[in-house]
Amino acid sequence: MAEHPRRAPLSGELAQRVVDLIAPTISHNINVMDEHGTIIACLDPDRLGTLHRGAQRVIAEGRAVLVTDPRPGTADRPGANEPLMVDGRLRGVVGVTGDPKEVAPLARVVALTVQLLIAQEREQDTATRRHTEARDLVAALASGTTGPADAEARLHTAGLAPPWSLTLWADLQPRADGSAAPPHRAEAVAARVNALGGGRAAVLHGALWLAGSGTATEEPPGLPPRTRRTDTEPTRDAAVLLAHAEESRALCHYAGLVPVPDGRPWSRELAVAVAHLPPRTLARLAQAAAPLTAAQRESVDAVATTASVQAAADALYVHRNTLLQRMERIRVATGLDLRRADHLTTLRMALYAHAALGGSHIHSG
Repeated sequence: MAEHPRRAPLSGELAQRVVDLIAPTISHNINVMDEHGTIIACLDPDRLGTLHRGAQRVIAEGRAVLVTDPRPGTADRPGANEPLMVDGRLRGVVGVTGDPKEVAPLARVVALTVQLLIAQEREQDTATRRHTEARDLVAALASGTTGPADAEARLHTAGLAPPWSLTLWADLQPRADGSAAPPHRAEAVAARVNALGGGRAAVLHGALWLAGSGTATEEPPGLPPRTRRTDTEPTRDAAVLLAHAEESRALCHYAGLVPVPDGRPWSRELAVAVAHLPPRTLARLAQAAAPLTAAQRESVDAVATTASVQAAADALYVHRNTLLQRMERIRVATGLDLRRADHLTTLRMALYAHAALGGSHIHSG
């Protein structure tokens, strides 16, 4: 079993980054030794990997040690050595070279500074690692090549228990009015979600993805209001989740197919079907919907999502005869009769194609 990150040995790379950051601010050399007394970070490359006897005394006795008369043939130099506490445990030693009496107070300050910087750097490293793992998870789910067993293993490794769901926020490219989230802002939102641990988020194919566990996905802070969004139903079947991920990848190609959250009718299945159409077919269908007014488009949705013409008229808050007149005008404009199921389906696909190519907005249900 892998060692818990908070109990992992002190990293020489991390310690060297801290030394390089602090050293220019003081006029003394700084050494960092691990819990065995080996020098793992300093400004003198020749001393790296050598044993520091003073540090061994600090570790053995658990207290600060001054080196006034170093033994010949050792890596020790005159100076002060302070215990380095990480995660509440003695994990190493910080040494400051110089006259022991002069540098002893400085060594205590430097040790505290090193402790704080190491803790901060480790937190950043953990956040970066989690962000990278989240992107790998989302990319694997959306790739179309991952099997259910592998997907389930990845989800469990990420700490996501079933039921699983996917949420997609699209249209992240900045618009002239500044109402969309620039890609760098979306990356910041994803990093914040990953740091909090409520799900695994990544920016992929121009959209923000969130693989979640449970039934509710809250809007992450940082996205503008009314960002296009689509959610999948939670599932315990990894194969179903993979299908949802492939559908979401198809929707990413046409941000206009992802709905604006205002409660109006929207069909995920229809949007995904339109997203898979050949470009020329998509353009041909979009032309069929181009002549329709906003009221006529709403009428198409109402007829398609209610049980009768009267129910559709009630949903639109218009008289039944008014709706019948609109339906006739739609037939004249498009050649498609809403009273025929096949024509109604074609016209709905045309509306989605028109939205996919940026001709109009579609809405969520």
